[in-house]
Amino acid sequence: MQIQRSENELIIRLPNVFNINIDYLQKLLDYLRFIEIANKSKATDEQILELSRDINKSWWQANKDKFIE
Repeated sequence: MQIQRSENELIIRLPNVFNINIDYLQKLLDYLRFIEIANKSKATDEQILELSRDINKSWWQANKDKFIE
């Protein structure tokens, strides 16, 4: 594995011998993007917490039938 830093990028190289699930890798990249956006945010911790509650509530309302029979 290698990590390189250039002026504009952070490059992570993994050998192709790893059996990495691409979906998990995408979730990791999405999380890193979230961290990048959150660091630029001027929202308070309470505003972020309230937004996350709203998102979770909306998600649950849309998906609960998949989990409850």
